[in-house]
Amino acid sequence: MNEQETSKLTQILEQYYEKTSEMIVFLNSKGQVINMNQAARRVISEDNQSSLTHAICSRCEGYSNEFAIQSCRECFLESTTIGNSSFQVYMQTNSGKVEPFTATYQTISQEDDVKVYTLQNVSPQIERQQKLHQQTMMQKTISAQENERKRISRELHDGVVQELLNVSVELRLLKYQDNIENLKTQSQHIERLMSKLIDDTRNLSLELRPSSLDDLGLNAAFKSYFKQLEKNFGFIVHYHNDSDDIRFNNEIETVVYRIVQEAVFNALKYGQVDSVDVHMSCESNFIEVEVADQGVGFVLGSEPKGSGLGIYGMQERAEIVGGTFNIESKVGKGTNIKLTVPIA
Repeated sequence: MNEQETSKLTQILEQYYEKTSEMIVFLNSKGQVINMNQAARRVISEDNQSSLTHAICSRCEGYSNEFAIQSCRECFLESTTIGNSSFQVYMQTNSGKVEPFTATYQTISQEDDVKVYTLQNVSPQIERQQKLHQQTMMQKTISAQENERKRISRELHDGVVQELLNVSVELRLLKYQDNIENLKTQSQHIERLMSKLIDDTRNLSLELRPSSLDDLGLNAAFKSYFKQLEKNFGFIVHYHNDSDDIRFNNEIETVVYRIVQEAVFNALKYGQVDSVDVHMSCESNFIEVEVADQGVGFVLGSEPKGSGLGIYGMQERAEIVGGTFNIESKVGKGTNIKLTVPIA
């Protein structure tokens, strides 16, 4: 490349450096800002150029790693080796707005120990991802709601309505009875039908929203639900609670109850077992619940059985309250589900 071509290329690079939306900051061996382009001045102000730590850390809002927001754990600034990999950070711009960036930090001159820190705003990409996620979640939620409505409709039609029709028929026949003994027998039969109808209605109500959850909390709601499972299906839940009857935020109680309800019922429907273990504890600032069975298990990532949100729904519910949801399953050895929810 001749001198004229070199000069032309230098001009092009200088124009790119000043006009690109990518934020570029050059640093010396002491971490001091040597130079930065116009785009970088949106994030790092003129009075924040004394050192990299001051310039970057004063504006960093976290997510430089996968552990936690506002966390300095394994920050790239503390790394002994500087690679070429990119990572995501949230930086506060001079306008006061916190925006997401894809960042890189690498050495470009070993001899002079010059490093470059670059930022690329990824707000549009994240917004698109969030919208896509919301649309996907909305579709799954609507599908789950429709499936649940179909199930409730079938329960009402095949159970409650049929039993009401039986009662209606028996009552019509009752008025034609002249024999007192037959009248007593038929009355007792109607009483049994009504008793079953009340039980079925109560069970359906319990599935929709147990009153004990609102009135007494998680421990009482679990005991009531597990008792109903044993009564209706002969399914045994070995329930252990290491904490007192502590009340939590209504949203937290609902999330924990629904996830455990789904996990236990999945074991009943698909695990091919007649019992399951549920262990709940409250330590420090977390609720931990484990649901374990010794059933047939399944391959993680395979097409789930049944309808509704299933595993995806349990994960989404956990995320709503800042919790974590983990599932381990092996074919022939059973399934273990662990839910951890912060209560602080």
